[in-house]
Amino acid sequence: MTRGIWRLVGLACLVTVAGCSVRSISNSGYPDGSQANWGYRGELQEADLIVPESGPIGEQQIAGALADRTPVVPLRGNRLVLIQSGAMQPDSAMLDVLGRDFQLVPFSGVPQGRNKDHTQDYASRLRLMAAEGGVFQILCYWGELEAGREGEAGKAVSWLPIVGAVVPDESQHMRIVLRAILLDVGSGRWRMFTPPPVDDERLSASLTRRSSDQLQVERLKREGYASLARSLVEAAG
Repeated sequence: MTRGIWRLVGLACLVTVAGCSVRSISNSGYPDGSQANWGYRGELQEADLIVPESGPIGEQQIAGALADRTPVVPLRGNRLVLIQSGAMQPDSAMLDVLGRDFQLVPFSGVPQGRNKDHTQDYASRLRLMAAEGGVFQILCYWGELEAGREGEAGKAVSWLPIVGAVVPDESQHMRIVLRAILLDVGSGRWRMFTPPPVDDERLSASLTRRSSDQLQVERLKREGYASLARSLVEAAG
């Protein structure tokens, strides 16, 4: 076999052996459920913010939207409604990093049950609440933590229970993937931001696996949020 084929075979084996998981940044406790966010009720959908729930959409409406090509630009230094999908309030790390360039107004991102008595869709009601508070833009962001585990050589030394409990025996690869929608309150126009994923790898032993996992999560959140903040500042000019 060529070297390239061997690499593909090795990658396939790694995927087979490694345990994989995906977590929302709003429910990022250790996967065994001991640190789960019991208030977590799922995520908002992009369509909740940018697509009306009812009413016909005609060709004229689509053509009008295409004619207005003015990009949505972050208003640095201004008030900004901030929503973390799935969370009662945005993570403190995000509040800290965005608070340096924007006056933040945190809103809940917990999905609400659809009420048929409402004649207005969620996006319109959200824009109205922001407008009544004198806020011109809304930023809603989503994030996923993708992880895979790979056993280390030390894991085979099972006949040394005391030493084996503290020797790192597992390597966890994790990355954070973020996306955000910046919504203009007045027009309903929007812009998507997708900063590059941030990766991390950390060794852990059985006794420290939970704490190691959470330290890795917090580190990735800080770095990922900083990357999203830089994207917004750069777009603001």
